[in-house]
Amino acid sequence: MQPSTITAYLLANRAFVAPTVEQAVGALELAGRTRLLDAGTGAGGGLVALARAGDPAARVLGVDRNPQALALARAHAEEARVASRVETREGDLLEVLAEASAPGEGFDAIWASDVVWPGNFADPAAAVGALAGALSPGGVLALFSSNYYQAQFLPGHSRLQQKLRTASELNWGLPGGGPTHYERHVHWAVAAGLRNVRVRVLPRVAFPVDDDPTARPYLERVVWPELLEAARKKGREAGMDEGELELAEALLTPGSDRYLLDEPGYYLVHSMLLVTGAR
Repeated sequence: MQPSTITAYLLANRAFVAPTVEQAVGALELAGRTRLLDAGTGAGGGLVALARAGDPAARVLGVDRNPQALALARAHAEEARVASRVETREGDLLEVLAEASAPGEGFDAIWASDVVWPGNFADPAAAVGALAGALSPGGVLALFSSNYYQAQFLPGHSRLQQKLRTASELNWGLPGGGPTHYERHVHWAVAAGLRNVRVRVLPRVAFPVDDDPTARPYLERVVWPELLEAARKKGREAGMDEGELELAEALLTPGSDRYLLDEPGYYLVHSMLLVTGAR
């Protein structure tokens, strides 16, 4: 992606998930927890939510490898007036976790949003183990997932969406199942020895779609480009025939006479997941 495209992607994604992130962070009961980590901070949605919800004495460290994302995160913290409570660090998350595993260096809470999956880690279970090991005794780990592949993006076209999902998985090189599958956050949390592991489902519904000012930008700048790229590169491998490839192009291309968001009954259902556990 070009830098401008990456920025548009990150900002549209951050805006759409923001209400759900705020809800999820609010469920962590951060009172009294002063050393917080946003693991893979991206554009800073979690960073700001943690700073707002945390103890007045809390400080949040946001870690990411992408300097462009970190610049957006710092700007977001400034705009939200929480910059004095946050710090960002460009670097390898596993190195930060290794440092925090030393006695007295652990975090009271760690937030990891859409960061632990096989696209980022060859061994996601080991990454969750490292996150758990970087907690102070009694610290809480929150694994948040936008649950992208279970969202209902194409109501009325379920078979086409299933094939687009498969094409996307193939395009990203994701496994179709097994111990590294991206839906196994609960399994990884249990394997890491965390206590009181819980799963919360946080639904997000947009209908009519333009009643939610973040939904159309999210679909048009994040979802549609990703699905169309996957269809063009891996659609045939995912079992799409020529008619389905043409239909995907028509449904997901703004200005098309079959454009999905122009249908009066279009709705989006996006159920996100929060998995928590304590050390």
